[in-house]
Amino acid sequence: MTVTEAPKGLDLLRIDPAGRRIPKERYLSPELWRLEQERVWKKVWQWACLEEDLPDAGSYVEHQIGDQSILVMRGDDGQIRAFHNVCLHRGNQLRSGSGTVKNDLTCHYHRWAWNLRGELKNVPDRDGFPDFDDAYFSLNSVRCEVWEGFVFINLDRHAEPLLDYLAPLTERLAPYHFGRHTRTRSVTMPLAANWKTIVDGFLDVYHLQGVHPQLLKFLDDVNTTFEVFGRHSAMFMPMGVASPRLADHSEQVVLNELAQPRSGFHGKLLRQSAHLEEVDGKPTLRDGVSVRQALLEVGRVEGAEKGFDYSGLSDEQMVDDHHYFFFPNLVCNVYAGHFIAARIRPDGTDPERCFFDMYIFNWLTDDEKAGRVIPRHAIAAEDSEVGRVPDQDFTALPKVQKGMHSDGLENIFISNQEVRVWNFHEVLDDYLFG
Repeated sequence: MTVTEAPKGLDLLRIDPAGRRIPKERYLSPELWRLEQERVWKKVWQWACLEEDLPDAGSYVEHQIGDQSILVMRGDDGQIRAFHNVCLHRGNQLRSGSGTVKNDLTCHYHRWAWNLRGELKNVPDRDGFPDFDDAYFSLNSVRCEVWEGFVFINLDRHAEPLLDYLAPLTERLAPYHFGRHTRTRSVTMPLAANWKTIVDGFLDVYHLQGVHPQLLKFLDDVNTTFEVFGRHSAMFMPMGVASPRLADHSEQVVLNELAQPRSGFHGKLLRQSAHLEEVDGKPTLRDGVSVRQALLEVGRVEGAEKGFDYSGLSDEQMVDDHHYFFFPNLVCNVYAGHFIAARIRPDGTDPERCFFDMYIFNWLTDDEKAGRVIPRHAIAAEDSEVGRVPDQDFTALPKVQKGMHSDGLENIFISNQEVRVWNFHEVLDDYLFG
């Protein structure tokens, strides 16, 4: 990637490969934050919304990234397009949030209007203006492409195609059939941290022993493996086995944790097992079945009964947590028939704040979808509770951001277990400094 020279002084904020150190000022500097707006957010493919958010002609969603507002809208021809969200007369923002317009997109200021394809349709009192070409005043378009129901935008007109940018994640994730899943819950939460502080926090399992100790009872952080492919990365976390860090990491520890109602997706699966019973007040699996075998059996049987195609998934993909990172700001915990997508967006005015958008998806049968009320996207207040594990992260990570201000810290130090954090910053440096 070729870019012009970075503003004076910012070159000092490059990562240090020799010492595996990252300058703390990368998380604090307003100047670097502004450089990111130009060289990262205006150059990358980023998830803007879902196809299901745009069910009808005129449906729109505003995507806010930094100081840029993009309007994603379905046209009267069914095509999804994206435009800079600004009236070309006097600069008024055309829409905010989400909604539907009927026949045209009309500015609420002076009533200029565009059709649902972004072409100028009406100018009140047009004879008061000098002659002009309507085509010149078509809304400025933004690259917009769709993958598996996810609508991505890119502000760079010359960017590579979306599928090339996402490779090889599209091939890796194809057997899960993302596009057949349905959003069952989503929420946005403001966080008091730089967007990179949050991304870093979701790229390793090293922090589990400190932030999520309950997960160690059924997730093996020690034998988690990592993979980096270009700008993206993944980690594969064995589930249904306890961490060797625990003094007692027996099957009984796993059973005791997953049998509890609040133990999440894997606990729900285990509690459906025909092998699970209670003996002397303790959950037990009979017939010599292990926790992982029980999870696999329930997953395969349930999938077959519901008509879900899991044929392309290995046993490990059926049971384990496969965690993917789409550079620069999308992480996904992926399971058979269920995944969680989290998007981290920088605040438009403050480099030490960001927004965390969490979406939960499930593969539903036609009967489960019939008559279902589509859940509204929730906007949570800061410090709201959204789930046990994310709540723990949202308590910890703002404290990391505060710690960056300490005069006793110059750099953060990265281990082999944090290889995905390091790769993220290497790729980021390529965008920022070339």
